[in-house]
Amino acid sequence: MLDFFSFDFLITPYIIGFVYFFGAIIIPFLVLFFSKKYHLHVHSYKMKFFMVSIMLICELLWRIFCEFFMVYFKLLGAMK
Repeated sequence: MLDFFSFDFLITPYIIGFVYFFGAIIIPFLVLFFSKKYHLHVHSYKMKFFMVSIMLICELLWRIFCEFFMVYFKLLGAMK
């Protein structure tokens, strides 16, 4: 318990893992929401391909964003 109050034990890497999974689940719903909000008609194959591509790119960028913070906190923990 003393490690927690002296900041020798970092809880943020565990929180980032939870935030990643939460975001990875939410991203497809956000893409679908914005496609309906802006009245994008997803009937053609080109538009379906575009929407899936956007979703995959967003998932990849979200993963890179979360991995950046994981690496940062691992380096911070290695410096102690």
